[in-house]
Order: sequence, then structure tokens, then C-alpha cells
Amino acid sequence: MNHTQYFLLPWAVRLRKAFAGLVLLLALPASAQTIHLVTEEWPGLIDDTPQGPSGVLWDISRDVLESMGYDVKLDFVPWKRAQRLVSENSRDGIIGIGITDEREKIFRFPEEALLVSETAVYTLKERGFEYEGLDSLRGMNVGVSPGYVYSSEVRAATHFEQVDMPTIESGLKMLLLGRIDAMLANRNVVRGQGERLGITHQIRASEKPVSGGPVYLVFSPGTSSEFLETFSQSLKRYKNSGAYAVDGLR
Repeated sequence: MNHTQYFLLPWAVRLRKAFAGLVLLLALPASAQTIHLVTEEWPGLIDDTPQGPSGVLWDISRDVLESMGYDVKLDFVPWKRAQRLVSENSRDGIIGIGITDEREKIFRFPEEALLVSETAVYTLKERGFEYEGLDSLRGMNVGVSPGYVYSSEVRAATHFEQVDMPTIESGLKMLLLGRIDAMLANRNVVRGQGERLGITHQIRASEKPVSGGPVYLVFSPGTSSEFLETFSQSLKRYKNSGAYAVDGLR
């Protein structure tokens, strides 16, 4: 036996492990062991409660980042401010953002999305309306959320009146009062708000979605490609675990 090799081997292994740890550390955002995230409340998906953040988007983001060895801090701020803070590298990431060409130029998007979100048409059950496509909304007053990224077809539509609803809750109340004929909103958000208001028996969601797409946890421009890859792989493993089976969001 080569005794020199025998005594050097444990030392070499420790050195390799230390070097690997250093490489991983350098690949992570500047906030070191704490990932500092921001978002705006999206009731039903991510909520700001007295007990702290809650909702499926928060659960997924926190669980995945903690599995990577991080503590996670989240601040609720207005949406424009959230995007500005992350674009300036003042915060590490935004929870719950859709992908657009413009945003891809600003933020670092991981390969893997948190979940796929669907927008549906909501009407009063008593109306008996069946959504068959945007043409079926002709002549209607339809509630939309300012700042929400709808499909290009919705944005360009002129055959129905698009009425701003400040929040999903206010939109539901406008619907109940007859101030709008329908509203476009995320299925999970309306489900949560409808249960809170006790009106789920009065409203109906279209079976056919208006649009749908992936929702991401995006990171600041200074985030490394190595970190994004590690995050995506960790998220994929999380999706393959039982923890991800939440209300058909797979």
C-alpha cells in the first residue's frame, strides 16, 4: 500500500468538497444564505396574512429554495415596485410573474415554471352564459385587472367593453351588482376570493379558458446561470414529489 496516498486521500476529498461548495456559493445571488423575494398579493395563490405569507406560490418557492439550503424572506410591495427592485438587483426575485419578451430582457427566468395559470370567464350562474370564445363576449361589459398581462387577442379586442376592476374582490362585487356582465380572472384566485365572500354558489367559471400560461419565480439580472440551473433541477424534483399535488395545478 502507498502510505503517502493513504494519508493524503481524506485531505484531497475534503479539499474537493470545499472547492465544490465555494463554486456553488459563487453561483448564488449576492444575498448569500438568504434569498430576499418580493411580490404583490395575488389572493388564492399568494396571500399576505397576519401569520405570514401563504398560498401555493409561496409554498412552492419557499420549499424549493429551502431544499437548496437557503432561508427565504418575502416582502409584499406594489407590482411596479417589485419589478423595479429586482431589475435593479436590490432584491433577488419576484414570485408569480408571467413571461413576455420584454421581461426576458430584464429578468433571469429559470427553465422551470412554478405552475401553469389559467384565466377564465366568470358570470352569474343565473345568467346561463356559456363562453365559446372572445366573440361570445360581444356587446358585454367585461371586468379586467389593470396591469395584468392578458393575451394579445384580449388586449386588442374592441367588440366588448373592458372595464377596470381594481381587485378581484371588487370585480366580484361589481358582477353581483350588475355593473359588469362578466369578468376575466385566474381560476385559483377567484376560487379563493369566492370562498372568502361566500358567493361561490352564485358565480360560474367557463370551462373553456380565455388564456393560460406558465407562472415563474424570476430572479435579478445579476443571478448566475449556475444558480438558475440548480433552481430548475430542484423545482423539477419537487414537482415529482407528493408535495406538489395541489388542486390539479400540475
